Amino acid sequence: MYSDLLPALVCPACHQPLTLAHDVRDAQGEILAGQLACARCSVYYPIYEGIADFLDTPRPLTPAQVTNEWPFTAWVYERGWRPFALTLLSREPFPYRRELPLMADLMQTQRGGLYLDVACSNGLYARALARTLGAAPGHVVGIDHSLPMLLQARRFAREAGLRISYVRAEAQGLPIAAERVAGVAIGGSLNEIGDLDACLEEARRVLQPAGRFVTMTLARAATRPGQLFQSLMATGGITFWSASVLVAQFAAHGFHTVEQRQYGLVMFHLALPANNALAV
Repeated sequence: MYSDLLPALVCPACHQPLTLAHDVRDAQGEILAGQLACARCSVYYPIYEGIADFLDTPRPLTPAQVTNEWPFTAWVYERGWRPFALTLLSREPFPYRRELPLMADLMQTQRGGLYLDVACSNGLYARALARTLGAAPGHVVGIDHSLPMLLQARRFAREAGLRISYVRAEAQGLPIAAERVAGVAIGGSLNEIGDLDACLEEARRVLQPAGRFVTMTLARAATRPGQLFQSLMATGGITFWSASVLVAQFAAHGFHTVEQRQYGLVMFHLALPANNALAV
């Protein structure tokens, strides 16, 4: 992680600021090791291999979350599945060169500020956001509960020469101060997130009044065979929603959906805090 993130970091338990201690940095300024201390809780959160860790031992709740803790899953995700996923699921050509500019356009990173890629997996969206930051000061953070995913994400970012912070935390307990974030992105991991209500509550809490919430999710199938297959997937912890149900979920947590794009089973949503003037 990098010092750009420090002013926004808080204890996920009490939301009090944290103090960095015993930090070790490399020539590029990345904090490779150290501790983040909460004076109120008397808790120390370690930093190792450049990743700030706000979780103890893995606590995956579903089979889908368990598989994301496997090093093999982290290795194969972007090498074997992710580059082709949207093309297969949308049933039309949907390579990265189409998907990532679309996501960045919805996020409008040229505004600058702090951006989160929540449930980031290998950090695909985090890297795309970092590449599109404008001249205004900004920083990108990838957050996931899986340490193997984060280690791979950090390797990809360093190989690409990108300055991205990585944090091990749950989407339902972000170690980020309220109203500090210009944009929150969540990719297909939203379908596996578990407690969606708590996830949306946290996204709303950390977003600035003019912040943007961009999601890419897989929609509920329209055909009976597709619905039966998705019901089977649900036993592994993967949930599918229709566009209208997801919009209603967003609204229940203070978001106003201003744009939806759907390609087969692939949905992109842009939502703004309901008090954002642009949402009127």
